[in-house]
Amino acid sequence: MAFKMKQNQTVIKRRICTLLLILCLFGYSKGKAGQAIKTYTFPEGCWGVYSWSSWKPNTVTHESCPLTKGAPIILHWNAVEPEPGDFRFDEQLGTKLKMAIENEFYTFLMIWVAPNAPRWLYENGVPELKMTPTISPTRKPRNWTFQYYLDEDYKRYYFRLIREFGRYIRDLPSELRDRILYIQSAEGSTGDGYCYKGQPIEEQYSITREQWSQFRIRAWEVYKEALTDSNGNMAKPILVNYDSNREAEYDWLLANFDVIGLKNGMFSHGYHISDTQQRLENWKKFVKDVSESGKVFFSRGEQDGEWQVCGWSSRNTQQALYWSALFATHCGLDMWNLPQDACQGQTYSAAINIFNKYAGQHDASTAPAAFCALRKGLDAADTLAYPESTFGNAKKSNVDRYLRIAEAFSEYGAIQGDPEKATGGGMKNRQRDNYNDVGWKILPGNYYRYLEQIDPDQTSIGFWHVRPQASIYSRFARGFDCANGKVAMYFKLDPAFFGLINQSNMIKVRIIYLDRGNGQWGLFYNRNNKQESAYELRCQNSESWKEKTVIINQALFNGSLERGADLILKHLGGDDTIFHLIEIDRHRR
Repeated sequence: MAFKMKQNQTVIKRRICTLLLILCLFGYSKGKAGQAIKTYTFPEGCWGVYSWSSWKPNTVTHESCPLTKGAPIILHWNAVEPEPGDFRFDEQLGTKLKMAIENEFYTFLMIWVAPNAPRWLYENGVPELKMTPTISPTRKPRNWTFQYYLDEDYKRYYFRLIREFGRYIRDLPSELRDRILYIQSAEGSTGDGYCYKGQPIEEQYSITREQWSQFRIRAWEVYKEALTDSNGNMAKPILVNYDSNREAEYDWLLANFDVIGLKNGMFSHGYHISDTQQRLENWKKFVKDVSESGKVFFSRGEQDGEWQVCGWSSRNTQQALYWSALFATHCGLDMWNLPQDACQGQTYSAAINIFNKYAGQHDASTAPAAFCALRKGLDAADTLAYPESTFGNAKKSNVDRYLRIAEAFSEYGAIQGDPEKATGGGMKNRQRDNYNDVGWKILPGNYYRYLEQIDPDQTSIGFWHVRPQASIYSRFARGFDCANGKVAMYFKLDPAFFGLINQSNMIKVRIIYLDRGNGQWGLFYNRNNKQESAYELRCQNSESWKEKTVIINQALFNGSLERGADLILKHLGGDDTIFHLIEIDRHRR
């Protein structure tokens, strides 16, 4: 009897082990409600900089753009269905997918349904709409017409297009399908979140936000149906536009997709974008909701042609794209689409490399590195830092308040070169023709991932347009201020980065500083629960940005140094020193 009981227990244990093994093999995890959700893994190393816009294989190749990870393939409805029911996906897509293999590129797909919809739509009852005038990001007038999206005939044709597209993707050979990371649902104007550019001349064709929300969700339902095979598996994830999402859209995404992608243009079109504080807070909350539901999140954003037109960027494009990359990285984008000109060769390698290094890293415990790029953002909405009694009424439209704040920091380089552009939303901010150092609810502090400065304003001062201004690093910086007792900068690593509190670690630390004057400073770390010097150096007054790299063995990261820090930059004598960045890499022998 005892033997039988022992035998039964052994059988039960084996069955449990077999079940666990099956779950591991099929990659299941538990969501918030305990439901089993099949995990999804993107190809290793796929995230980073991609070209923009639609891939031109003769221009963007692995050889000509060696730092990019791939390029999008944008299909146009009038080309893939030139006549009703005549679908030409293979002609428009098949060859490019084969070339993606040759170039070791990944891609994502999108069908632009507007503008320039197929003419046959309008010959079959769909209203063609003229719009109020609009201007493109490159400041060219648009003369676009749009279809009326809520027309029943239009919806029938559009959903048929999606279903045929889904069937084509499902039937692709695996080696071609594997080149596709995801599909963006572009249900409105180009890949943007809203249906029209401008407003219909005939008001009867205006579409409310509620109506557009319902239409978008229905389009996503059709995409899901079209891409799902007989076993209930979606052939590819779907990415949707963040800009127009409201609670209904978020709830639907969480309830219906196991892999959720969002496009956020306000994280990718430069930096100093109005209302970033709330936008980033909402973004992080949604990402957290996705994670807690046991699902997978990914994201992208693009930089448009404005980078060569608008003064804030065109005056120094390398600097502009570098700080745009840092901002996009800080916001956690996985894919950053750069104009094809910027992807060529090594001209913009600093921007591309920093984004590529951190793209796709959402977990500090597995991230290869951590950084903190030092800057100060002047937020005109902050009445504590900039009291209304001194700087004027805290209204977004109050240009004088922005100018007063910039003037207060002018001795450190701050300027407000195109003040009117700072008073609008993100689209208006992006059109500034000069540098604006004051914005509305812009991020007030550093750009960082997993390495955060402690009490930055209490321990250092911000600088703008540091000479030599031509350097990519000079846009923002922070430095010591000995006269006011600011003689040390403190940094804390995300506790999850190394995990074990008292485990000794080997790291590589990179610091970029301005070699000006004769300032002496040092880097200090925790070794055996004691503060120890990694090195000390004296500036040589070369008036150039320099890089100092050191490998540290037996470093502890438990927040036990002053102010709870893990690393400290200390002033040791002479002139104040200005810094751009501190970065930590995991180091293995």
